Amino acid sequence: MYKRNRIAAGFRGQRRKNRSTQRLVYQRLHDHETSPGLRNLDATGEVDNDGVDIAWFEVGNPNADVTVVFIHGYCLSSEAWCDQVEHLRPRSDVRSLLVDVRGHGLSSRVSARSCTLDGAADDVLAVILERLPKDGGRIVVVGHSLGGMIALNLIRRAPEDIFERISGALLISTSMRRFSDKGVTRILQSKLAKSLYSAIDRVPDKFNRIRFAAAQVIAPTIAALVAGFPQMERLQFHAAMLLDTPLASFVGYFDDLTEHEEFAAQDRLQKIRGQAVIGSMDIVTPISQSELISEKWGNGDLKVIEGSGHMVILEEPGQISQALDEVLAEVSPRLP
Repeated sequence: MYKRNRIAAGFRGQRRKNRSTQRLVYQRLHDHETSPGLRNLDATGEVDNDGVDIAWFEVGNPNADVTVVFIHGYCLSSEAWCDQVEHLRPRSDVRSLLVDVRGHGLSSRVSARSCTLDGAADDVLAVILERLPKDGGRIVVVGHSLGGMIALNLIRRAPEDIFERISGALLISTSMRRFSDKGVTRILQSKLAKSLYSAIDRVPDKFNRIRFAAAQVIAPTIAALVAGFPQMERLQFHAAMLLDTPLASFVGYFDDLTEHEEFAAQDRLQKIRGQAVIGSMDIVTPISQSELISEKWGNGDLKVIEGSGHMVILEEPGQISQALDEVLAEVSPRLP
């Protein structure tokens, strides 16, 4: 019944009136004025990471003792963290630094074969090196879904001087082992998906021309499947980010999402504090994935948000902000 209700919500999102609204939400994405979305940014820019332009966004005191580095999920962008950024905005002791990893948001479009976890983690590291010099204070890494695996990859591979500054982590709806073979990721492993991957490699321009027309129908249904019961506004916001993602990026992370593991991050992860957060109704990364992270982490608490799906950051933003506050309280007591 739960899945059927979500599918029905997706089909409601396809009705002509809602499709018109969906296009408007899509057109306003990244304008940095419309809510939901990032607004009132204090600084923006790009970092060249080996020929790939990586977009970054900042909000908050540039001299804050702690910087929260937000890493978005699969087929999303930094826009997805808008609620958490607004939550932190009043704090003088914390600033927010957000990164659009390659092939997402306002960063460079790249080939499917360039969409890797290592490459995405290098993107985040390049921004940290550019925006957070050695005297730039402590770092808390926050990642959702694919972004959680990128965060683990960053923690594992960061240079020692950067790792020593990472004081905490918040890993949301993610995994150390290969993503579940159920639900959405089963589609990613299908013969159809592999055929699509090969086709995009051969004729990427043709596929990107038809992307919006097809995705405008499909995206709301996918958004409903991986989410719980978001308001239509949130459903359309999520769908807009799906629509904004080039097809090459959509398929380019297949191999890492379905095969990549980050157990090797365990040793370094145990040296920092944090939380693993999961929605109780997540069909993409089931609770068992976060339970395993918590077990391997040792210093990381497990928080289950009842009734929420994979897009918990949009479904229950208040609870995610509370979890972030708890992590920050462990690494940096609030200034008076």
